[in-house]
Amino acid sequence: MGLGLLAGCYDPTPKADLPCGDNDVCPRGQTCVAGTCRAELPDGVDAPLADGDPADAPMTDSPPDACPGGDNTCTAACVGMDPDCITTCGDNRCVGNAGELCGACMADCATTAVVCGNAQCQTGESATSCFADCGPSPWTWTPEEQQLLTLVQNARTNGFTCPGGSMVTRPAFTVSAAMLPAAREWVWEMSHHNYFGGSNAEACNGRTAAQRQQQGGFSGYVRSAGYASVQDAFDNWMASTTLCPIVMGSATTAAIAVSFDTRKAYLLVID
Repeated sequence: MGLGLLAGCYDPTPKADLPCGDNDVCPRGQTCVAGTCRAELPDGVDAPLADGDPADAPMTDSPPDACPGGDNTCTAACVGMDPDCITTCGDNRCVGNAGELCGACMADCATTAVVCGNAQCQTGESATSCFADCGPSPWTWTPEEQQLLTLVQNARTNGFTCPGGSMVTRPAFTVSAAMLPAAREWVWEMSHHNYFGGSNAEACNGRTAAQRQQQGGFSGYVRSAGYASVQDAFDNWMASTTLCPIVMGSATTAAIAVSFDTRKAYLLVID
């Protein structure tokens, strides 16, 4: 009697893709999917998308480039991404949103032309397009403005004696919304551009005090910068032989602006 040997390999793994049995039964490690036994995926593994799945398709639409470059415009949101935001003082380009400001680079920015960085919020400029000149919107320091206004109004209505003078009582100022934009532009110049100007209160871009007053609709002002608080600024005004009589004067209309940035600045404009 002869013996024969049968050689071969044994694969213990059940074959997949075979029809499911009765009641959708499949070998261990497989699951019945649409009538076919499929291998189960390990926990935490996502199945690949099938060919032609919409999620696999390439995108055919994209948002427009918000910082395109080459348009000679630098918005605050594009600093560091837009080549138009690259500038050096003396290159005849004033790029205020990139930090080139009139107070630090008059060679480029001390101009009445419409450029962002000349410390004048001009026609066509806004907090979005030229934060450097127009400041934040909404305005950040409204509570401080109200605090300073209250101090001024109380001094007038309760009466106050200026240094070297006698007790004066005045009606409260009528607050002017029309004068407020120019007042905030000026206080922002003092605070953000760090430009106070000389005794004539000229603007950094070359405007005279008379031009600023005409544009802003006011005839007088009291200003200060560098004081740590609203109370400190007010106390300085009322201790001054020059400023206190303006606060307590016969003007009837006023606007107050406050800004805390590179330094703290305070302004009262009157008419």
